[in-house]
Amino acid sequence: MSATSCTRARRVTEALIFDAGGVLLHPHLDWLAERARALGHALSRDDLHLAYYRTIREVDLREAGYPDSLGSPAFTSLEMRIWFLTRMLVHAGAEDAVASGRALAEQALARFPRESDIYHFALPGLRAELEAFRAAGYRLGVASNNDGALRAQLESVGLLDLFVPGALFDSGVEGTAKPDPELVLRAARALGAAPARCFFIGDVDRVDGAAARAAGTAFALYDPLLQPRPTRPFSIARLADLREAIVPA
Repeated sequence: MSATSCTRARRVTEALIFDAGGVLLHPHLDWLAERARALGHALSRDDLHLAYYRTIREVDLREAGYPDSLGSPAFTSLEMRIWFLTRMLVHAGAEDAVASGRALAEQALARFPRESDIYHFALPGLRAELEAFRAAGYRLGVASNNDGALRAQLESVGLLDLFVPGALFDSGVEGTAKPDPELVLRAARALGAAPARCFFIGDVDRVDGAAARAAGTAFALYDPLLQPRPTRPFSIARLADLREAIVPA
């Protein structure tokens, strides 16, 4: 099994609430790989996919020179993009990652001015995984720190119809953001489920995990590399691994 715990009892669950960026949506990995190749780095989508999660762990733990001035881990400023994309290149094994990271960040900012612009990309097979959850009887919603673009993002990658109408919560629209639990609580209410009957799936423990714990929902850290965190959250390498931990109500 890929989940970090194979012996935990399955939790009776009515609804699944997903973070968007890093769980349902990713930075445009094909575009990033193409631009990295133009800068002289023979990197693939898969290289960058795993490098992304190594970098996310550094964001989560504020390691590797994560700029404290950036506060929340948002892909909004040139400073953040330079740090993030440089770290991705380092983890992908690129030489001269510092110079290339800055160049890649500048190109990304020009091509994708808002954070949400670069997150119009979903990995192959995601729709089938979500359809399987729906077929098993789970109601699906989203609670995302975003900039008002959540619905457009999900529509652009062909996932919008899989979620309960009215259960898509975007911090840029709602005026509240994780780690405050309110975004998760609103999603639970919209899904007609008590928080204790919901599972929230996110990729940054100090943001998503903190929100879930405060809201009273179960939490699964999505990390294909199953990298440890100090709070030792239940972690999954694939969304399908969540089925090991839940049972429909």
